[in-house]
Amino acid sequence: MFLRQSTISGIRLLHLLAGIFIVGLMLIVNTFPVTAQEQDTIRKRISIAEQNTVPQSDTAFVAAVIKKHSPHKAIMYSLICPGLGQVYNHKYWKLPIIYGAGGAFAYFIIYNQNKYEKFRDTYDNNKPTASDNDVFLIDGLRYRFAVLPRGRDFYRRYRDLSIAGMGAIYLLNVIDAMVDAYFFNYDISDDLSLKMEPALIQGPGLTASLGFRINLGF
Repeated sequence: MFLRQSTISGIRLLHLLAGIFIVGLMLIVNTFPVTAQEQDTIRKRISIAEQNTVPQSDTAFVAAVIKKHSPHKAIMYSLICPGLGQVYNHKYWKLPIIYGAGGAFAYFIIYNQNKYEKFRDTYDNNKPTASDNDVFLIDGLRYRFAVLPRGRDFYRRYRDLSIAGMGAIYLLNVIDAMVDAYFFNYDISDDLSLKMEPALIQGPGLTASLGFRINLGF
């Protein structure tokens, strides 16, 4: 029973880690399409300023607006408080993702730590007198004494993996804020589009394989 529960818990945690990795990639990829109205206004003023149709003071104002959004500030904000860099970059929709993933890993850390302590204490307290076939009750389930070390090591391992996952979320939060800040004023044409669709790829002879076709329009 313990081995079956351990396997299921391990698979769920690995699936969660894979999901967090994919979400992190999506966060970084989605930083590139920047189309805020405020940035459009700035770009228009830059275009006018480059044509020397505005006073030098207005050109200085435009440059000051551009420099005002600092990647260094975004990084520092995210280091101090996860998600604060995303707020600085006006990407508010990313906050539930960051704190949802962080909360999931926090739950797994606490859960695995509690289980680890129960198996460890039960084993250490009964080690001098217990035999391998003695049965102990932990959270309503019965475990033989010989299984307790495996349970202790299992939950310690997944507690450590959960801590690593929490650290990965923190790091992705900083990287995402940095990339967002660098591309905050990046000019992307409205005609730029990326389309990905399944495709049947013809091979040598009569063979064929399934793949993806990517179309980039601009």
